[in-house]
Amino acid sequence: MRTFFRIKWAVRVKNKGRAGISLQIDWSKMTENYKFLEGANFLLTAENVKSSKKNKRKKSREDQAKIYRKLLRSGKVKNKAELSRKFGVSRAWITKVLSS
Repeated sequence: MRTFFRIKWAVRVKNKGRAGISLQIDWSKMTENYKFLEGANFLLTAENVKSSKKNKRKKSREDQAKIYRKLLRSGKVKNKAELSRKFGVSRAWITKVLSS
């Protein structure tokens, strides 16, 4: 592999305690050291690019039971084992929810 140029990143490390650490790039120092970055747009960060995950509301057991029964009655799933694979839960959980 060829190396065209090397960049030394000016990074600030912030300790957030139990939440871990945060790494921030010091763009002012980067533009001082690397003149080709002077016209770059630093306002668009990775947080702006990544789509945030929406918080899914947890369904109550009654809601889950309604969905499971509907799928079983309609024949879209054959049995509890297939239902558990579809939702990524154990067969025991399916049985527990359906019996409540």
